[in-house]
Amino acid sequence: MYAHHAQSLQNMIDYFSGREEIIALIFGGSVAKGCERPDSDLDAMVVVTDEYYAQREKENRVTETISGYCTYEGGYFDVKYMTKAFIAAAADHASEPTRNSFIGARVLFSRDPEIPGIVARIPVFQKQERADKELSFFANLMLNYHYFWKACEPDGYMRLHVAGQIVYSIYRMILQENEILFPCNRRLEEFVENAPKKPENIVSLCRAFCREQSDALCDAVYQAFIGWTSFDTKTDYNALLSRYSLDYEQWWNVPRPHVDEY
Repeated sequence: MYAHHAQSLQNMIDYFSGREEIIALIFGGSVAKGCERPDSDLDAMVVVTDEYYAQREKENRVTETISGYCTYEGGYFDVKYMTKAFIAAAADHASEPTRNSFIGARVLFSRDPEIPGIVARIPVFQKQERADKELSFFANLMLNYHYFWKACEPDGYMRLHVAGQIVYSIYRMILQENEILFPCNRRLEEFVENAPKKPENIVSLCRAFCREQSDALCDAVYQAFIGWTSFDTKTDYNALLSRYSLDYEQWWNVPRPHVDEY
């Protein structure tokens, strides 16, 4: 952590402490994870009373940026307000990006002794969900590669979209096999590049495929993954069709999030 971040973090503590509506202050984001830039902002997850949260929600103010308290030019607090019930729900069934956002998070102060323990449970890879997620991502890969790319021969926007879905599915499968939490689309490629287990040169292949969108590179990307993965690639095709339909056509009617939000 840079010295100016440490100084500004103390200002954050001073800003939020001593207020009755605030139960706890959780520090997260890139600075907490140790991957910050000199100009990175400071991320605060502020646990507040139910009444205070309801008022902010009514005013559309559950997130905000606060300037004037960082000791470096352009610095600010990036604040997300939440309740204890929210972080408890996150520990039980949050999406992977939400869990990832709590990696390295620290409770700077808390008036509720249960909150540090709840926070510690959030940034944990959920092994019991892995098989189900892999089935979703593999179904998406197979339908996009064999049907939308090969059979439909897409053009224009659709070609770009299908290429993205093929790469996205492969990247998500790689993270699952490494048991790494999906961060967000912006950092997905970075996380795959840093994963200890992955097909050789997969990121450079995928980048070339996204850039050129050629049939040859599509095949190279697909074969590189299929030749590497430990997932059972002989899964019944009808089962994959059914899962794809549930995830992309009937997702609104099943008790789980859309596959893109897994």
